[in-house]
Amino acid sequence: MASVIKIGNQWRAQVRRKGFPAETRTFTTKGQATAWAATTEANMMALKHQDVRIISKMTVADLIDKYTKEIGAVKPFGKNKKAVLGALRIQLGETLLPDLSVERLTQHLQARQRAGAGGVTIAVDLTYLGSVLKAAKNLWRLPVDPTVTAAARDNMKYLGLSPKSIERDRRPTAEELTSLKAHFNAIKRQKVPMADIIDFAVETAMRLGEIIRLQWDDLNEEHRTIIIRNRKHPTEKTGNDQEVPLLGSAFEIVKRQPRHRDEGRIFPVTDGTVSSIFPRACNKLGIQDLRFHDLRHEGVSRLFEQRYSIEEVALVSGHRDWKMLSRYLHLRARDLHRT
Repeated sequence: MASVIKIGNQWRAQVRRKGFPAETRTFTTKGQATAWAATTEANMMALKHQDVRIISKMTVADLIDKYTKEIGAVKPFGKNKKAVLGALRIQLGETLLPDLSVERLTQHLQARQRAGAGGVTIAVDLTYLGSVLKAAKNLWRLPVDPTVTAAARDNMKYLGLSPKSIERDRRPTAEELTSLKAHFNAIKRQKVPMADIIDFAVETAMRLGEIIRLQWDDLNEEHRTIIIRNRKHPTEKTGNDQEVPLLGSAFEIVKRQPRHRDEGRIFPVTDGTVSSIFPRACNKLGIQDLRFHDLRHEGVSRLFEQRYSIEEVALVSGHRDWKMLSRYLHLRARDLHRT
């Protein structure tokens, strides 16, 4: 509660409220004292004057655990977020919340940099830590400062770290794709249908993880479409299902895959297998700087070259806005000539 009393020629205002340190100030007039007391009490009720003593013994690890238990239960984390939060718990876990300052985070950035982490990776650390601090401030009403992560991000430029990834413009040539498929087809004991997976990746512009999760039950043969379950989304980690067309030869590629009695997937392989044998094949064939994900870039670029609209390409690729989709578009000057 607030009180205003006269002491000599001055007026002393005092605000006491449970859970907050007492606030006292002296004014020359009663009106000033009354106005200050009312404002201060209102700020306390709005949690703008919280007592930092309530987090004096809480650590970053405590906060991450609470965030994982309460937020993760409602909205499950993706694999990357789970891994980053686990790493932050180890690297910053013993830091007391009142000590989580810009200086402390900058020290963390420098340690990550010395360990070999790049600017994009470090920026992700700050993004996820910022989410934890925002939940602590807005949801649990803890007196933490979420802005420290943004201030630490500003310091990245002084350390020579860029939070932006370098956009790739690598497109495989027809000769490279032919060589890769011939290489895999020549391996007699090769169980993974890599030639078909390569063609399918280019025709559909799907991510590798999406390709190997495709289910026979989600194939619509009449409409030549298929549903991609839990497709990557900036905010929705589960339940983001999308029906996409199987253009070009994609439908025929699916139809010629063998159906296994105990396996519902169309391409029953693992992400790790493809991610291992694809670069090994590139190295053996002397193909430089080609990643499997570049096939997605190739697929998107071909769709635009075939005169599909932005909206149509986005339906195939799953992108939500043109800015992100444009990163996958790599038109070649020689292809712009009209016949």
